[in-house]
Amino acid sequence: MITLTNDKLETIIKGLQKLRHPAMVETLLLLHETKEIISMTTEDLLLRLIDDELEQRKNNTITRLLSKAHLSQKNARLENLDLSPERQINFAVLEQISDDQYILNHRNIVLMGACGVGKSFVANALAAKACENLHKTLYVRMFELLEECNLERLELNDSNQAIRKYAKPEVLVIDDFLNRKLSTNEANDIFKIMELRNGIKTTIISTQLEPKEWHVQLGGNILADSILDRILPSAYKLILSGPSRRGL
Repeated sequence: MITLTNDKLETIIKGLQKLRHPAMVETLLLLHETKEIISMTTEDLLLRLIDDELEQRKNNTITRLLSKAHLSQKNARLENLDLSPERQINFAVLEQISDDQYILNHRNIVLMGACGVGKSFVANALAAKACENLHKTLYVRMFELLEECNLERLELNDSNQAIRKYAKPEVLVIDDFLNRKLSTNEANDIFKIMELRNGIKTTIISTQLEPKEWHVQLGGNILADSILDRILPSAYKLILSGPSRRGL
């Protein structure tokens, strides 16, 4: 049984506040107000305070990671994915990418399908799931990535800063991948990013094109071969079908 006088409670709360444990303060006040603390042992109280503090810190971390991920569809979640038969989703692949084991194994994901079938939703949902599993994640559309590299090249004669930026996250999501043919410089930027990520980070790609069409968009040369070789061998491939979902 635990009993706290108001003076003792105030002293403990001030100490917890100085230690920056706001969840502990909130829980302690709640337990005291509801008198639940009276029936608790010291060990039970400590475990409850610690669990609530750790949970709050985890939730705060997830909130920060989601904010820094710059998702285009912030409410996208895998549990809300439409699994209608017409979408022809490979459930075996979906199960393999529904937790973070593929991230821990540094595997990639390629999402393929026609315009409007929901690839961006899945890409954002996977990014959100990665954040919830405490992985630093960044979402970017292909044109934004290329624009940043091209602007930096104009200003500084190279794109190394942008390349490092996109090489860094544990999980990088590139939406609308290769929706136009790349210049030699742009293909070089993609190669450098993929080379730095190869085997140690996870890249999620959303595209309308089959991998065989990537080769043409990347210049149809040895560099294109090298880029494909750093993405596809370790990639799970999920194909989405069905009618356009835009406006739904």
